[in-house]
Amino acid sequence: MPAHRRLHGPAEDLDRQDPEIRAARSGPRAERSEGVTAVAGGFGPLLPEERADAATLVRQGFGIPREYFDRSVELFGPGVMRGLRAGPEAGRAGQLVACAAVWPMDQWFGGRPVPSCGVAAVAVDPAERGRGYGTALMRGLLEEARAGGAALSVLYPATLPLYTRLGFGRGGVSFDWSAPPASLCAGPPPQDGWIRRADASDASHLAALRRSLLATANGLVERNEGLWSFALCPDGAPSDVYTLGGPAGPEGYVAVAPPTDRKLSVADLCLLSPRAVRLAQSFLAGYRAQVDRVSWRGGPDDPLALMAPDAGPRADARDEWLLRILDLRRALETRGYPPGVAGELTLDVSDAVIPENSGTFRLRLSDGTAVVDRVPEKTGGGGKAAGAGLSLSIAALSALYSGHKGPQILRQVGLLRGGEDAMALAARFFSGPAPWMPDRF
Repeated sequence: MPAHRRLHGPAEDLDRQDPEIRAARSGPRAERSEGVTAVAGGFGPLLPEERADAATLVRQGFGIPREYFDRSVELFGPGVMRGLRAGPEAGRAGQLVACAAVWPMDQWFGGRPVPSCGVAAVAVDPAERGRGYGTALMRGLLEEARAGGAALSVLYPATLPLYTRLGFGRGGVSFDWSAPPASLCAGPPPQDGWIRRADASDASHLAALRRSLLATANGLVERNEGLWSFALCPDGAPSDVYTLGGPAGPEGYVAVAPPTDRKLSVADLCLLSPRAVRLAQSFLAGYRAQVDRVSWRGGPDDPLALMAPDAGPRADARDEWLLRILDLRRALETRGYPPGVAGELTLDVSDAVIPENSGTFRLRLSDGTAVVDRVPEKTGGGGKAAGAGLSLSIAALSALYSGHKGPQILRQVGLLRGGEDAMALAARFFSGPAPWMPDRF
């Protein structure tokens, strides 16, 4: 969905009461929880004849015009949308009452790609709010994604209660940075550097450069065609892309939209070397006669902000995205870990939505690779008694897994329990760069 608009969350205010629907499956069902009747009809791919209704739900939930909705579906493909239909108890059996977008992608942690699914545009009919449709829809999405091989799910929320009840934890951040262009200039550009205009319609060479960034950061997603389109053409019009490099070849790129209202928006940015940072600084500072401010999206340790010669750059916004472990074993065994760290950690995990993730697991780490085994109940948790274990929910494990929250702060606020040996081991296992991503959906 369009990266320049938040397409996730506001419609989910309907679930403040969050009736506990056990699953969103193909047959209609009605359940009662806490005095609220929750009716769930069929969950599945959006039918062609339901596209207009889904566009209406998204417009009502997020103010997204029909043309942006259609552009998103065309870029990601018709299979991106899922729908939930009302059951007969609602008096409108078979009618679309909720929809969302979901697509497969890899998200990188510890230098390795982890199979994930992105979720966006979760919207519910305003006339049906408070009946549990948002919960039912999300349960259906999570079950389907897990069955399809996804180990993680990631989304940007505008409200937290629904998603935390479904097992999402805080996974990472996205920053909006800005600065007067002159404040970015750190002197003349390097003599051995160059800047060349590139073809914005072909992102393959940019993806090759960006892959180096994926391998050294945490939380970045490997973009599909749709995400690349929204990164380089956030408003539908292509940005101007410039490659930055030196004697050995390209070392990064910067994509900028045409200046408007004395402002320059950097659509996308990848800087892989000190030379690329200095070239980008010089390039953006060159707009100082045309614009008063340059804006870009990055992480907490943004290179342009870090290397600015004065205090000009500022963080205008900070958003947190949520992460949900769908398959505990696959998630832990697929991601990478710091080299030279070895040991064995026991995790006692509770997951109210996906029972397969609940129980005691032994995580053994060696040479950056993990092996996970379930500890039989009769052993009573194994290593926990020896102080080598942690007890936590799937949401807390998701925050620990990404590296966004360390074990100490999770224990401090009561989201984790464990002895000092286990805490120290977990801190080493999940250490690394602070997780972030510029893509918003």
